[in-house]
Amino acid sequence: MCRLLALHSDQPITADFWLLDAPYSLLRQSRFNADGTGLGWIDEHGAPQVAKKPVAAYASERFGQIATAVRSRAMIAHVRLSSGTGHSDENTHPFLQDGILSAHNGVLEVTEQMKERVRALGAAHHVRGVTDSEWMAALITGEVAAHDGDLHDGVVAALDWIARNVPVYSVNVLVLKDEELIAVRLPATNELWVLEREATTAAPREALDQSSATLRTRSEDLAGIDSVVIASEPMDDDPAWRLMDSGELLHLAADGSMHRERPFGPVAQPLALEDLGLSAAASQAHAAQDQAQQERRRRLAERAA
Repeated sequence: MCRLLALHSDQPITADFWLLDAPYSLLRQSRFNADGTGLGWIDEHGAPQVAKKPVAAYASERFGQIATAVRSRAMIAHVRLSSGTGHSDENTHPFLQDGILSAHNGVLEVTEQMKERVRALGAAHHVRGVTDSEWMAALITGEVAAHDGDLHDGVVAALDWIARNVPVYSVNVLVLKDEELIAVRLPATNELWVLEREATTAAPREALDQSSATLRTRSEDLAGIDSVVIASEPMDDDPAWRLMDSGELLHLAADGSMHRERPFGPVAQPLALEDLGLSAAASQAHAAQDQAQQERRRRLAERAA
């Protein structure tokens, strides 16, 4: 399945540790998710930027160059495993629409009713590819505009509408606007994890001296900085990683304050893996990747005990 990453910090930093060097970095995850790579961030002038290509991160020299060059307080990244749609720039995440960056992991059914809702909101012109993710992004963009630019209210309205009206397998989504970040896990089908790190160098962990069974790496850049990392799976063996609840929305304001809530009811039309088409089902179930995740969860539980 696709993989998500978000980084929010109290000062501009690079995300190269999480993108390239961590024991389970996005670069390593792209071995299983090789259909597209993208990074979206807010630059030093407060403007959203996006760089993406329908190629695997591990095969892209440009991905490494961008990962080490971009400095930002807020960014999201995505490595794609296609659910059956073509490999193109238009189908590659993140999507940038009216200053809003978004990336998605999961599957939902884009019904005619959903398309009509997006058209009614005046947001259909944002859809240039053929993915369910881009239609969902357009619905979010339209709802944000309908809620006077309020990102939180727009995201809640869009995903609440989806939960009530269309068949959903998984809607794990990251949405970023003006250094304001929202992450949602809906429902519990796919995982989404959070790591909160306070600005201190009191212990080796805080300097990100991390190791796995096969790799040891250290990042001094992230020491002494308040940061929050959100990812589809724990990216190192730090026991502080927390699995988000089903239906949880995590809201990080531009000033770094964080709020958790569960504003969504149950999905009205839940989809099981067997309900998906062959390509979509394959994109959501990868045996080797799932086995690796299970082993990491076991180690994290042992370290936290």
